[in-house]
Amino acid sequence: MPSQDGKYKGVKGHGNRQGLGRLRRANTQNPARVTGLERQDEDGEVFDRLTTKSGSSHSGESLLARFNRVARSPASAAGLRGVVTGFSGALIRVLGEDAVDLPCTVRQALKKQIGGVKNPLCVGDVVHYLPGDRPLEDDTGVITGIEPRRNQLERADSHNRSLIHVFAANLDCLIIVSSVGAPEFKPGLIDRYLVIAGANAIPAVVVINKSDLADATLARDLYRRLGIPVYLTCASRGPLEAGVRALGAFLLGKTCVFAGQSGVGKSSLINALFPSLAARTGSVALAGHGRHTTTSAVAYRLPGGGQLVDSPGVRECAITGLSAQAVALQYPEFAACQGLCRFTNCTHLHEPECAVRAGLAAGTISPSRWESYRSIVTEDLAAS
Repeated sequence: MPSQDGKYKGVKGHGNRQGLGRLRRANTQNPARVTGLERQDEDGEVFDRLTTKSGSSHSGESLLARFNRVARSPASAAGLRGVVTGFSGALIRVLGEDAVDLPCTVRQALKKQIGGVKNPLCVGDVVHYLPGDRPLEDDTGVITGIEPRRNQLERADSHNRSLIHVFAANLDCLIIVSSVGAPEFKPGLIDRYLVIAGANAIPAVVVINKSDLADATLARDLYRRLGIPVYLTCASRGPLEAGVRALGAFLLGKTCVFAGQSGVGKSSLINALFPSLAARTGSVALAGHGRHTTTSAVAYRLPGGGQLVDSPGVRECAITGLSAQAVALQYPEFAACQGLCRFTNCTHLHEPECAVRAGLAAGTISPSRWESYRSIVTEDLAAS
């Protein structure tokens, strides 16, 4: 019905529609806009809403492919070669081949190649940069180019699962730390980390700490049968403990990330493996500069070569952006059954003549592994 001023309000095709037009323009003119709830830190704002703009999904492969298309020709970039080790406000810290850690900005032409992204880089990225003109302590360099990534470690935003935080790249290993007790051994959490690592082409290692509390043989054998390296350690016994020494030898020269639930002994293990590194991170924290948000990351050089990427955000282990079939392929024993199920799109949950559930009934597939898979599919993927 018309209002007192003779104009139709709220009826399509009638009346003054300026208010609706402003609302429509506000929602469409900037598809890359980030709200306060979706805000990320400097190294977490990588490819913010990038795939939303094109309508594609936020899968690790999609994000990695987009990044590498931008970074296809690093040879044309001027300057020295270095690795991103962290962030200082708006500046990116780059460790050059001359072992000098230099704060850098990003060349504007490079930024424009990825629209709607505040910071296109993360810890571990290999870059080309020009050092500053003035030999001063507060001088800054300029990043002129980026090299393609081998892989990247990411997780879904805790508030909005359509957003992906990428906080480390070019990793040699994800170290999944659990404990045989105190807290209790949780194979489901290990399996989630293994899925994330596999989906992002990152080799993974399982460490079962506190091996002095109980027999961890069954847990060790479960994953070793799947071809996954497993180390039994007792970090409280120090760097000379056999498992710690074996793990340290494996990590020599590698760039790695430690992940695991609170209380399993990650800090104690890092202390035992890299005493000088642990002292350094402790002093930084005491100085008031060691606080991390859920997406912050920093890389520390290791004695003998390699780096440790310290990132508390990896504690969150939600799985998103994958199909049930893609998750199943990250379980080696499930992947071996591919093509043997009655249905090609079998989810291995309820379909008849399922080879995976047949293996579960026959005892060739571990109940804990099937349960962790079921949890990911029915809880994580259903919510994403």
